[in-house]
Amino acid sequence: MTTLNTVLAHGVGSRGDLPLPFYLFGIGAAVALMATFVSLSFFWHRAWLPRAASGRSLGRAFGRVLDAVAVPARLASLAVFVLALASSVSDAAVGSQRFGPLTVYVALWVGMAMVAAVFGDVWRVLNPFETIAAAIEWAAGKLGLPQLEDKGEIPGGYWPAVIALFWFLLFELAYHDGTTNEAVAGAMIAYTLGMVGGSAVFGRRWLRQADGFGVLFSLLARMSPLYRDDTGAVRLRAPLSGLTTLTPRIDLLAVLLVVLGGTTFDSLAGSTLWPDLVGTHRGWTATGINTAGMIVVIAIMAALYYLGSLAVGWFTDQSAADVARRFAHSLVPIALGYTVAHYFSLLVLDGGQNFLRLLSNPFDRGSNWFGTADWAVNFFLVSTDAIAWVQFSAIVVGHIAAVLVAHDRAVETSDASEATWAQRPMLLVMVFYSVVGLWLLQEA
Repeated sequence: MTTLNTVLAHGVGSRGDLPLPFYLFGIGAAVALMATFVSLSFFWHRAWLPRAASGRSLGRAFGRVLDAVAVPARLASLAVFVLALASSVSDAAVGSQRFGPLTVYVALWVGMAMVAAVFGDVWRVLNPFETIAAAIEWAAGKLGLPQLEDKGEIPGGYWPAVIALFWFLLFELAYHDGTTNEAVAGAMIAYTLGMVGGSAVFGRRWLRQADGFGVLFSLLARMSPLYRDDTGAVRLRAPLSGLTTLTPRIDLLAVLLVVLGGTTFDSLAGSTLWPDLVGTHRGWTATGINTAGMIVVIAIMAALYYLGSLAVGWFTDQSAADVARRFAHSLVPIALGYTVAHYFSLLVLDGGQNFLRLLSNPFDRGSNWFGTADWAVNFFLVSTDAIAWVQFSAIVVGHIAAVLVAHDRAVETSDASEATWAQRPMLLVMVFYSVVGLWLLQEA
């Protein structure tokens, strides 16, 4: 199927048809960020988000309903995972069937990120690796085998998650065969062995700290207005306020910078500029060039953030490392904004619709389990102008949210005027991030 193959030709893709000249979008983004910054300096003098983070309880009844659907949801998620893997290694995989790649690159990487930001840490329930680990533990208990208990934080903190995400992005964006059924099946098996094997050694805590998807989705879930407290009750809080509960850590900052750099490289590699820079290559040569390119882009994103932190630290007599950790949570809205901007069209058009279609016929054998196998992709579901405005809004709103969160953290420990002055270097970094993001979308 030509259309589906095109969708997966570069992992995942975007649509960059801006209805207005780029310079207008760039100026608009810069003005919006600076206007937000100035407004906050006048009207936001005390930290408000930490006080709003606890929210108000919606009652235990809501939590009990979620508990009731948790087991069916776990089993359904595991079934989709198994179907994606099985279909990728089946005889049908040699044809046009792409259910496995669509499950990984669209439903998981794109869809679950957006779901987490709206509805909270849903992945903690749906995580198939957690379900597999729990099933193994249950079977071991039935057989009288010793049970491994969690021993607190695993060695290395969240660095295993950083490595897992970096490996996934290299596989998706740099590896020349990363979208084939065989490669995706191999990656799914390898990742599963790493997650389940690690939990066998370190306990289920391994999945909380080493599953790159789980760590990223839990960070995005901090923006959600919904969360469950320690008693199991569902609570409603102000959007973004949950970010203030994030413990400042350099490894969590690394998670966000890897994701931001990877998404930025995806835009660059899919643009008309990339072939002009490196030429056209195939096979392992392309893999090597793309790998180097992604590493360089991640390094640039990290360097810009570090320079902004260094300048803020100079104004406030803090080390750059302390500033970088304290304001790492402000990158979470930017990560979501980049994800929505770059992958929105994929989710609602080619990729998302094809995933639903193949869900009824994952083995390409004429089945129609859910009545969606005969669906045709509706490319007019969302207009190109609407997609462009979503892209622009996602990047700008993401950066506005980042400025707001950073300002709230700054006034938490400093005088409002001092905090405003000190945050100006980081504002310049945010403006640069947003303008470059919009420019790369235009070049796609």
